[in-house]
Amino acid sequence: MQMSALLTKMALFVIVILIGMFGARKKILTKDFNRGLSWLIVNVFIVAAIINSVISMDASDIALGELGIILLISSLTYVVLYLLGALTVRLLRVDEGKAPQLELLMSAINNLFVTLPVVETVYGSKGAFIIALGCIPFNLLLYSYGIARLRGKGGKFRVKDILSTPLVATLAAVLLFALRIPVPTPVRSILSSLSAATVPMSMLLVGSSLGNVDLGKALRDKSMFLLTAERFVLAPLVVFLLMKLICGDEVLRGAMVITAATPSAILVTALSLQTGRSGEYSSEGITVTTLLSMITIPLTVYLLL
Repeated sequence: MQMSALLTKMALFVIVILIGMFGARKKILTKDFNRGLSWLIVNVFIVAAIINSVISMDASDIALGELGIILLISSLTYVVLYLLGALTVRLLRVDEGKAPQLELLMSAINNLFVTLPVVETVYGSKGAFIIALGCIPFNLLLYSYGIARLRGKGGKFRVKDILSTPLVATLAAVLLFALRIPVPTPVRSILSSLSAATVPMSMLLVGSSLGNVDLGKALRDKSMFLLTAERFVLAPLVVFLLMKLICGDEVLRGAMVITAATPSAILVTALSLQTGRSGEYSSEGITVTTLLSMITIPLTVYLLL
């Protein structure tokens, strides 16, 4: 377990997030900048990171037959996260105006911008590939149940919502892995360079996106304490206990526990706006969980893994 490397990575996260927040407050990093950078991250940098995670792996790291197990365990983990979010919101009778967004903030984690680079730091390319494979159940749940929950009774499932660029890249990565397709050295070099940009660019976007959120107002909202307790205590603990029972692979088990301990997905705000809800509340939740995760992720790794 590379704790020193993880702490270094989290320190990098904090620094670049703060730079992004400062840039947003000074109007240097605008909404147009965020839109363009978001497109680059999702369609170029993360795609490169996913493909690079496969071509960087030793062929002996994951046997072909393990793919199904990884998908099954990943799917189960995401289903558990959604069940925990739904049960918490319903049992505590959260105000219906906030309930759908709060539930999604608890259930949908920042798997590409935070989870993937953190897991790669701890477990290397095998861990990154495991998280990339998790894009499949993640997208299926978020763009089916997640959107339907935000839309209310009129929510509809649309296949085209699921087919995101990272998902297509994941399927391509699985094909490369399964067929053992050789990748030329120049292409490997390009993918490696682009992949290295994923973390700083993602954190810059996170900071820039959160720069205009009133953190003081967010911290005065009692539901934020409920969110952080569920996101950083209940979810990791439940997933840890579940993985101890059903998963014998140390890397897969650890990757799922870290997945359960990462902050809320930035996508929740985008989807809230698309479904006619205000993005302010979800932005506050994302800000709080993202900043706190810089402390809670290393603690989770130290205490549970």
